[in-house]
Amino acid sequence: MKINNDLYGGFMVSKNIINGRPIRYSYREKSSIPQLNGWNLLSDVDDDEYISNPQNFVIINAQSVNDLAPQLLEIFDAPYGTDLFWIYEEGVHVGFYDLKTDKQVEIEEILSPDS
Repeated sequence: MKINNDLYGGFMVSKNIINGRPIRYSYREKSSIPQLNGWNLLSDVDDDEYISNPQNFVIINAQSVNDLAPQLLEIFDAPYGTDLFWIYEEGVHVGFYDLKTDKQVEIEEILSPDS
């Protein structure tokens, strides 16, 4: 599927994910840079020391995100402040755990948290 990258802006992604590690956390914050959409992706091995170094991150477009984890485009419109833990079973992504509400959530709940 061809993605129109102009509709999404840039995603801040751990180089560990680019190198094949699974996404463990994703959060969205309002960006002060208009070209970024606020989505940040961390891998299962990123620790505080790793994430404190900006050299450990790259900005990628929506097509690249779709190639890595198409689920993220499904939740793209989630509000700022969204903070999710990615759940896997036998290496396959099966859902999300909302760290703010402390419960497993469906995509509809992520997109409309006040429903």
